[in-house]
Amino acid sequence: MQPDLPSLTRICQAEETALRTIFEGIAAAFAPPYAPKIRAQITSLMTLAEPHRHALQRAHSFHLQSPALRALPMHAPERQYFDAVLRHLRLYPTAITRLQSALRHRLPLFPPPPPPFGPEAQTLALHSRTWDRMHAHLSPHIPNLYHDTPGHHGDLPYPSTDFLRYAMAARRICLAMDKHAPAFLDVGCGIGLKVLQAAELFAQADGLEYEPAHAAAGQTMLQRGGWPVAQIFHADALTFERYGDYDVLYVYKPMYGAALEQMEARLTGQARPGTLLIAPYTDFTTRFETMGCTRIEGFLYIIRPPKPLPALLQRATTVGCALPARPKNGYAEDGFLAPLHLALRRWGHGD
Repeated sequence: MQPDLPSLTRICQAEETALRTIFEGIAAAFAPPYAPKIRAQITSLMTLAEPHRHALQRAHSFHLQSPALRALPMHAPERQYFDAVLRHLRLYPTAITRLQSALRHRLPLFPPPPPPFGPEAQTLALHSRTWDRMHAHLSPHIPNLYHDTPGHHGDLPYPSTDFLRYAMAARRICLAMDKHAPAFLDVGCGIGLKVLQAAELFAQADGLEYEPAHAAAGQTMLQRGGWPVAQIFHADALTFERYGDYDVLYVYKPMYGAALEQMEARLTGQARPGTLLIAPYTDFTTRFETMGCTRIEGFLYIIRPPKPLPALLQRATTVGCALPARPKNGYAEDGFLAPLHLALRRWGHGD
């Protein structure tokens, strides 16, 4: 006998409740580095979820034959409910695949570079070249090596793809330190293109700029780009007092000579232990150790690192590379999959 619509609704709701409870258990256990005991626990819960998923699919398939449902208008609550059930069921396989991949695979903090003359390398080169041209177009002044103020460099671009490579690694290390809303600061940000990019990766992205025209142009760009929370401060890096408010600092040699060393000492002195520093210039490679910094790789450093650092970096390889999710209209998976999706996003494995 065909169950009536209220009975099907009650069956689906009961199965959804059971699935949500299971996924809440998975979400509570899902945290790197995914030791064998944790993997076994999560695998057991996934196995437990399968009968409930099949029961939910079966109940949903029955509703398709219901004359009462076919008679309902599109916006009727009952029809919308069963449409949501179908949406969640369709998202189920992808969510489980992401979960299994996170449990099984490690991702290096810095992937190997592509072959130098292959299509991927040339695409990355084109990306950086295009951003450099956009930087020159948007800047109120022609990019130059030296500023009118002695000791200060002008607004010079650093290759965009190299910056993003370091920024992505820095974000994953932040997550590995359980900093799930990391804040980023670009010291000497010019017109703020790196801040614009960092806003896609970090919960807060700010810039510090000495030249007022550049700071104003950058703030306008951030607002038009849809980042009203991001800020560019018109301030002097040699007197700035808030370096300790940030988890990731980016410095591309905004000064030179004694002024640069003074700024580095101020920055590293104020920064909290475990702050990540992206400093892509050779001068710093000769003195980072005297400032309490440890090199992670290339131009990425950590200031007064926590112990043991190798264990932290190993944990960071189990953190995913997915960008932080910022939905415009809410998530479709607001049903029983929500705990799992939130856990995946929390550790960089979401969508």
